[in-house]
Amino acid sequence: MTRRQPCETSSTKHKKNKPVLKIVLLLAVVAGLLSIASLLLYAALGMPAFDPQQLSGANNSHLYDQNEKEFASLHAGENRTDVSLEQVPPQLVQAFIAIEDRAFYEHHGINIQGIARAVFQNVQSGDMTAQGASTITQQLARNSFLSADKNWLRKIREAMLAFQIEANYSKDEIMEMYLNRVYYGAGAYGAQAAAKTYFGKDVSQLSLSEAALLAGLVQSPNSYNPFTNLDRATERQKLVLNSMVDCGFIDRDTADQNSAVPLQFARVTAVTTQFGYFADAVIDEAIQVLAGIPGYKDAENAVYKGGLNIYTTLNAPLQAYAEEFFRHTGNFPSGKKDGPQIQAGMVIVENGSGAVQAIMGGREYSQQRGFNRATSAYRQPGSSIKPLTVYSTALEKGKMPFTILKDAPVSYQTAIGTWTPKNYDNQYRGSISMRTAVKYSVNTYAVQLMDQVGIQSGFDMGQSLGLSLVDSDRNLAALALGGLTKGVTPLQMAGAYSTFANTGLFNPPHLIKRIEEGQGVVVYEFQPGPHRVMTEQTAWSMNNMLQTVVESGTGTRAKVPNVPTGGKTGTTDDLTDVWFCGITPLYAGAIWMGYDDPQNKMVNVAGGGYPALMFKAMMQKAHQGRSPGSWTMPSDIGKVTICSESNKRATEYCPAEQLTTYYSLTKYVAPAFCDLHNKETAKLDAQELQQRIEKICIDPRHQGTLYKANISASTNSGGCPNQYVTEMVIAGKPLQACTLTDHQLKENKRLKSDSIQ
Repeated sequence: MTRRQPCETSSTKHKKNKPVLKIVLLLAVVAGLLSIASLLLYAALGMPAFDPQQLSGANNSHLYDQNEKEFASLHAGENRTDVSLEQVPPQLVQAFIAIEDRAFYEHHGINIQGIARAVFQNVQSGDMTAQGASTITQQLARNSFLSADKNWLRKIREAMLAFQIEANYSKDEIMEMYLNRVYYGAGAYGAQAAAKTYFGKDVSQLSLSEAALLAGLVQSPNSYNPFTNLDRATERQKLVLNSMVDCGFIDRDTADQNSAVPLQFARVTAVTTQFGYFADAVIDEAIQVLAGIPGYKDAENAVYKGGLNIYTTLNAPLQAYAEEFFRHTGNFPSGKKDGPQIQAGMVIVENGSGAVQAIMGGREYSQQRGFNRATSAYRQPGSSIKPLTVYSTALEKGKMPFTILKDAPVSYQTAIGTWTPKNYDNQYRGSISMRTAVKYSVNTYAVQLMDQVGIQSGFDMGQSLGLSLVDSDRNLAALALGGLTKGVTPLQMAGAYSTFANTGLFNPPHLIKRIEEGQGVVVYEFQPGPHRVMTEQTAWSMNNMLQTVVESGTGTRAKVPNVPTGGKTGTTDDLTDVWFCGITPLYAGAIWMGYDDPQNKMVNVAGGGYPALMFKAMMQKAHQGRSPGSWTMPSDIGKVTICSESNKRATEYCPAEQLTTYYSLTKYVAPAFCDLHNKETAKLDAQELQQRIEKICIDPRHQGTLYKANISASTNSGGCPNQYVTEMVIAGKPLQACTLTDHQLKENKRLKSDSIQ
């Protein structure tokens, strides 16, 4: 008889599983320790050598012009003065401890609690690189020996180096090296340089409010730079003061009082650095570029201390000329007596590539990484926006330069009431063409045309040309007359206008061609990305009208001798902003002038004055030694002569003073002929009318007399040049052929010889 086994209870099972669980847990612990050991070993193998000299050193970065000649060197030692910890006021040390490392005097290089808190927050957010938990010692190690990569391998090496630093130096020595090592923005390395740069005083003289601001900068010097981002800098300052309250360094009343103290920044003295504005713009672009590349999370430190070679688009002779031009007060409006200067911003770009050739961000370069009006001053463009949003959009939709609208008072109902745009000269010209409206910057025409082609279409065109338009700009006043919410910069305007000179292809303006690490490894190379925003025909037609502005309109002072030149003036109603934006076959440029404070208004200053003259001077220099070439007219654009009285194609009976010749897309040439000046012609049917169309020579030497054009064929050459040939209805007797000697046909002798054989 088989003996039955007793039933196993749950407690019995648990006892039997215990050894298995212990083994599994032991294996997991061993595996974990082995993984950690392997990771530590791997990290140790790639550790940089511990060189104490690097705790206060940095590698230079170099900037090169378009010919790869060095023009600037960026390095920490250029604006650094080391000081002892005794010279540093206690409140600056306390501010750093409060905002960066509250356990600085307790830990041995790393803060275990801080790391645990950071890991927990990273797991919660799903981003294992979000929270760093770096102590002051770790920050010193990273700045001295490592890159700014946010990854676990770098963090492990950072911790190892922090232990080494703590083993070799006292806490006060570490704090002193840290204060002298970190970057505070605006080219200032170390607390002494920062105190001089921002407040014009020795570090020992810093007040609590000033110390709090400096301590808040190092987390992101570019973002919190008070010269360019004062609001963000002061918000960060308040956070530092609140942290000092939490640490018991100061009480709440002291924090509140110092938060309310207005900061008095240094009156900076002139800096003699050549090409300063261009170098600053390059640095800004390099930081933006590197921030998007893995391994360069701390892009600003990399630019100043990473030993990079940055190859730029700088046209050194043109930049040098611009700086000399800006030094002469006679090249600018005088402004108010004993008041602030009228300032200026200027950008010149190459049409075919978008490469920035020269930049001037103000009358005088006085502060490294200070305010650059060429790239950072968002101002109202006035009428200089019209070609970008109104006229190019209209051309795209089939409105041709001969399109007639009535220049007269016009009103629109808006959300805030009735709006009646006015012309700058308070004059009205009656029925005028688009070309006339562009030539004389007629506001009423631009507003009516924008209304016809559609606000959304103009908005889309402006954005595609690189303008910083926002949703509230979807209105006639903004898009037709330049009353924008945010405004535009000279850099944006130069890039936009270059599209007209580049067959309708927009190239984003750029200053950097490539960036290399010290060993020659290319970490970034500009990739051309032109995209078509308008047809070649629209660009050429806009071009042609812009040349009219310079030949005989509001921008005649901008005409560059022996160089095809087009452009547009812009002057706001309140005279706070004046512009000239122009083009040649090679370059585009944008000039802005005005007071930094828009509340100050200029007197008797317009875009066709000083800005136009500056454009001319810059382009004359830019074209030295270069052939400007010309724009090639697309094949499907032709000329048509219009009778301005009837706004129809002219006949031989239309008075000479009523005739205007326009370029137009052939498919949009007006089909009807003038019937006001010849009743007989008006009665002809369409077939008879087509039979009486002839090609006419309109060379000015004919003085208004009509002659039949000499047209070359396969057996001859010469004849009347295309630019003087137009079509016209002839209802009377045949016309005499053109008699001009240089317009005569020449028999092709080679073809004749071939036919004889």
